[in-house]
Amino acid sequence: MRKAFVIILTFIGFLSFGQETELNSIEKNELDSIYVKALNSRFDLLLSSGWKYIELNENGKRISKLNVSDRYKFLTNEELIDLSIKEKKTIRVLRLTHKIIGIDTVDVNFGIVNVTGKRKIHFNNGLKFKKADFALNCGGTNGYVPDMRFVFDRKKNNWELIGGKYKIPTE
Repeated sequence: MRKAFVIILTFIGFLSFGQETELNSIEKNELDSIYVKALNSRFDLLLSSGWKYIELNENGKRISKLNVSDRYKFLTNEELIDLSIKEKKTIRVLRLTHKIIGIDTVDVNFGIVNVTGKRKIHFNNGLKFKKADFALNCGGTNGYVPDMRFVFDRKKNNWELIGGKYKIPTE
């Protein structure tokens, strides 16, 4: 009896091994489509004047080639520093991140990075002519609240925006 119990537990262990990584992984193209939907749903950004800059990190590189609103510019850190020096002001940049809650739930968050570039001679591992400060905005003290929460609707076979700070109320 004990031997059968050990065999059953071992079998259950083998079946469940690796299930968590399967549960928390979403393919890159699906994640990119969620990012595009999130950017195109941010009416506060789309309706305000001027360019909205997005950091060209791993996520930004992939979605910069997709169908995103023409209000957004995807720039590298060096390009952001040069832009800050040229315009003589701090540039506000969106950093796109996500948090996978489950196989059918993804939170998209927009971090704000302030980039301030200065032309100045300083010595840091050699002679440098530019200096840049990158500052992250504080998320507040209300705990974790996602900017946008997407859930996969199995009937419609697509990702639906269901909540978050930037979801426009329907009622």
